[in-house]
Amino acid sequence: MTTAAPRVVAVTDPGRSRNGLGERLELTLLTDVTEPFSAEELDAVTEAIWQALPWEPNAIDLVAGVESTGGTEPVDLRTAAGQLGPMGFAQSGQGGVSLFDMAARYGVWTAPE
Repeated sequence: MTTAAPRVVAVTDPGRSRNGLGERLELTLLTDVTEPFSAEELDAVTEAIWQALPWEPNAIDLVAGVESTGGTEPVDLRTAAGQLGPMGFAQSGQGGVSLFDMAARYGVWTAPE
């Protein structure tokens, strides 16, 4: 992730869960600034996940935050997600998103080599 979007300094809390239609990947992205993600940054992160996973997710659930002295402050991903059609999204957590229909944007999923 840090190569796809340099502002991502760490990825934490990985999770995998069944959701009725398949399996969802859940990640927390830690960033270096509180500004909302741009569409280009979120697109790069999502595409990197799509291409790197050894299994096909039907949803990718992302939240982002920046560490501060008072804890973790949320970083908004929602505006950026709204610009990544034809892939769809739903709001998830404080400023987070659950992305779906990734194949519509990135093509058919294939296992990494």
